[in-house]
Amino acid sequence: MSNNKTRNPILSKLALAVTLAASLAAPLAHAGNIAGIRIDPPNVMTGQQVQVTVDGQDEGNCGLRVEYGNGDVDVTRMSAGKDNFPRSFMHTFAGPGTFTVTAKGGRDGTTMGCSGEAKATIVVSQAPTPVPPRAGRMAPACPDGFALNRNSVDRRTGAYTCAALQGVELPPAGMACPQGTAYYTNIQGTMLGCKALRRQQ
Repeated sequence: MSNNKTRNPILSKLALAVTLAASLAAPLAHAGNIAGIRIDPPNVMTGQQVQVTVDGQDEGNCGLRVEYGNGDVDVTRMSAGKDNFPRSFMHTFAGPGTFTVTAKGGRDGTTMGCSGEAKATIVVSQAPTPVPPRAGRMAPACPDGFALNRNSVDRRTGAYTCAALQGVELPPAGMACPQGTAYYTNIQGTMLGCKALRRQQ
């Protein structure tokens, strides 16, 4: 009989401690609620930066985890009154594909995860590879005051000639010519252009 009286107060205190711990932990586990996610723009090229915005309700401290669907992850803490929803992240996708971006709770140190979950899809296309200009294929371009002689254009070598309009003088800096050609003018100063270089035998 005396043993039971001894155990009961101990059990009561233990039960009270467990109940108190559970009541304190419950708000932390459910603090903050994820309500939605937005991606802007929803269609991009590889290497182009996008903005991911997570919407929700601020109810206290909680950990927010954003998974981009390609193995990249951002984890941050939401603090009511400081780091409020909506919360935005900038991200760049290195490879093409269709990715599901997920916002959900995630532990940040001792902070429990936010409640709720939201998903959005983004389509990433492969950016086109720049095509370098072909040697000797620069488009004919005449300086101001000169007109292109279309019959002089040689698409094989890139050579062409420009004729001066009335009263126009030769440009002192000359002009740029395609690879494999050289700048030239006539003696009268009424014509300039790019002539093909002779190939050495």
